[in-house]
Amino acid sequence: MENAKDKKIDKEVVLIKSQTSQAMQAAQKLEIKADADMQGASELFLKIKAVGNLIKKRKDTITRPLYKMYKDAMDYFKPLEQEYINAERIVSQKISDYRKKQEEKATKETIKIEEKVEMGKIDFQKATEKIEKITPQKSVESGSGTVQFRTIKEVVVEDETKIPREYFVLDMIKVRKVALAGVDIPGVKIVDKQVVAGVVK
Repeated sequence: MENAKDKKIDKEVVLIKSQTSQAMQAAQKLEIKADADMQGASELFLKIKAVGNLIKKRKDTITRPLYKMYKDAMDYFKPLEQEYINAERIVSQKISDYRKKQEEKATKETIKIEEKVEMGKIDFQKATEKIEKITPQKSVESGSGTVQFRTIKEVVVEDETKIPREYFVLDMIKVRKVALAGVDIPGVKIVDKQVVAGVVK
């Protein structure tokens, strides 16, 4: 059952929706053909800004408490998550290091077995059995579940200077900040752009 507060919120939202719709209709109908039209256009612009202020105010009353709850939760769990991530990384690295040693050892043993096959010391069937025994497991079963090993492709940048420019993303926030601070940046210029601003009474 709706309480008085919910009904008030609904009425406010309905009002804002109506005003937003009216603002859009007025904006689409607006025509500025002479200086005399500027006063009416300016008045419409300020009314639209007032609608924007209403939207922001209503939105903030809903989102700010939610954002605070979200931020508090993130701050609370951040150190726990970081410690968990570090612990997982350490164990994962140690498992990977051990498995890599086992794979290197298995590769050396496999070469020796293949050499024995070539020399006729053991047959192919026996060699296959021996290789299967020394090949590292693809997974490890434990009481908590299964740890699997798989090979993935990882991209490593060996020389950044050789990478074509198309793969770099321009940091416009930094460019704007530095350029507006008066620093000359090759390929960048500052231009004046007129924008319409208004203060609602």
